Amino acid sequence: MRTIVYIDGFNLYYGACRAPGRRWLNPLALAQRLLPNDEIVEIAYFTANIKQDSNDPGAQDRQRLYHRALQTIPNLEIFLGRYISKRVRGELVDPAPSEEPRRAVLTYEEKGTDVNLATRLLLDGFNQRYESAAVISNDGDLKMPIQVVREELGLHVTVVNPVLHSRHRSAALSPDPLPANASFIRLSAHDVMECQFPDQIRSPKGARLVKPDTW
Repeated sequence: MRTIVYIDGFNLYYGACRAPGRRWLNPLALAQRLLPNDEIVEIAYFTANIKQDSNDPGAQDRQRLYHRALQTIPNLEIFLGRYISKRVRGELVDPAPSEEPRRAVLTYEEKGTDVNLATRLLLDGFNQRYESAAVISNDGDLKMPIQVVREELGLHVTVVNPVLHSRHRSAALSPDPLPANASFIRLSAHDVMECQFPDQIRSPKGARLVKPDTW
């Protein structure tokens, strides 16, 4: 079947790719490994540009490098959401007697990926751009758009859950029993490690892209 793959980039990263040896992931190789009988006609990769982090000054450069690596895949398009920071107050788990039990901290949050992915999935389905869709995400908010594609459009959807540890997996995207036009795959660390880019690749303009040492 002609298949478009929709990837929640942050969900995939935090679920399966944070460890060294997994970060230089080739999404096309992964899709072909997981869906060997499908024709992968397009990959839609949803992410956001991270902000400068004083604790990891090179993080932005590494992300830009990875996005350039993704752009070596001809049928892959990157869709950007927003990455925001905000100050929140929370309680310390085990404060010392002299410490204030509540502390202000700076948190980071990615916004827009679920809406962007759902919109693209539905729009492509209504326009008959695929016979089958694959969604790589653990976000339960995608349950309704996936259900619409299956039930209203009658199209097949495979959900690939990227969370390696079962206690953190959302049950919302894995209906039991599965309908006839649905598939569910649990990603493994071995799948990710077997689908890395070569350590050095060339950009479409001929620039040399080298895998970061820490990856």
